Amino acid sequence: CGSSKENNAALPNLCLTTRAAMGFACHLHPFSLSLSRSFSVLLALSASGALRPSLADVLEQSALARLCENSGHHEQCPVTLLQVDSQVRSRAWNAAPHSAVEQPSSLQTLGRTFFSTDPAATADYFVKYFQAAYVPLPACGSALRAAVKVTVAEAYPPQILVFIGDSSASIGTWNATQTAVEAARLIWDALRPGGSTYTPWMDNHDGYHYGPFEGSSVMNISAVIESALPIEVYGQNIIRSYVPGTLWTVEVVYRDLDADAKSQLEVLGSVPNPDYCRSPQENPAERPGWSKATYMASRPEVAAQFMVDIFGAELIENPYPWPPRDNCTAVQWVNFPELEFQVHFVLSSEWQDANFKIEEHVQAMSGFWALESSRFHASMYNSLVFSVDSLDPYLLRLKARSMPYMLMHFDSQQYALFMIIPENAITIQLRSKHLSVEAQISESLCTEDFGDMLF
Repeated sequence: CGSSKENNAALPNLCLTTRAAMGFACHLHPFSLSLSRSFSVLLALSASGALRPSLADVLEQSALARLCENSGHHEQCPVTLLQVDSQVRSRAWNAAPHSAVEQPSSLQTLGRTFFSTDPAATADYFVKYFQAAYVPLPACGSALRAAVKVTVAEAYPPQILVFIGDSSASIGTWNATQTAVEAARLIWDALRPGGSTYTPWMDNHDGYHYGPFEGSSVMNISAVIESALPIEVYGQNIIRSYVPGTLWTVEVVYRDLDADAKSQLEVLGSVPNPDYCRSPQENPAERPGWSKATYMASRPEVAAQFMVDIFGAELIENPYPWPPRDNCTAVQWVNFPELEFQVHFVLSSEWQDANFKIEEHVQAMSGFWALESSRFHASMYNSLVFSVDSLDPYLLRLKARSMPYMLMHFDSQQYALFMIIPENAITIQLRSKHLSVEAQISESLCTEDFGDMLF
């Protein structure tokens, strides 16, 4: 492809897909390879089963999307991508049985870890505005850490939140502290009256649906009003607030508030809905309390397929247009039906500007290549944490797809398995006390040792 205009004209889809595949092979192998060798590597991987079909296909589509975006023919991209999507969905390329990715019943939400510039202040925020209590952590030298346990709803387990401050948290040109400070500036500007209304950093948020407080909110609305906490209120019953010292916000859906409380919240921060092009589609049922984890994503389709292939999540319809359209929010949603828990991946390209490009930030903070070298990357301090009975099936799936991972073992007999969603800089962490498959165990970090509080 590319050597003959006649060949390119006769086989446009083949040429585009081949180039995309070459790009993906180079992405997997950053050392010097010729393009022909790169494509051979991809074919060898797929033939051997090292790349399972779904994730490999979606990564190929992602490479094609980049190729299309850089071609100068943006108006043709949606049609081209839809054609390729149709081809991918209709073929069975080394298709694995569905049982290979069934969701094990032991998977449970545990909580989250955050990098924080001030762990104590972050913990104080949750204790003041949520039904949270401080939790002790084992000593860890000079590292600053704090943890809380949040009561989110009756009949559901509490959410464990661990905040980690590490002054050495930098890899290459990316610095966790500097990024957190810059993100805080943009988020505070969005929350102030007359501010920018939104920044893509605000796509990083946990969602809470109702909760244990009077008035059915997981957030202490009285404390919010009394302290005049900077917030945004939109969509009739949604509150957005910044989590101090982090790259994160929270989104709280409330109900049954009296008219006076509603009025006071609107005075604090009523803004137009920042979601562009959202249809009135009814959302799937959400559990009370902590109901979703949402991420700023440069390639939502890759992130969603990763959750399907590794964790057995289900892709579900969402009220946003896909493929991505100009000046529209683009989203992919996955659901864990047994948990009544969702994970959302959001590309808010309409909120980008000359000084903020989502893909540039994602590339800068991605620890994917560090993980391939068995190095812990500072961005991995931001992780979504699940507990499982055994790490075995997840390690086997990662190995089958040649995905990098890091495994740690602590004195509490806990294992921690870290993985990063490619092209999105999103870290998922699994905690378990069982491992029987052969796997390399890396040196443990005391910053990730939480003692016995998780089990």
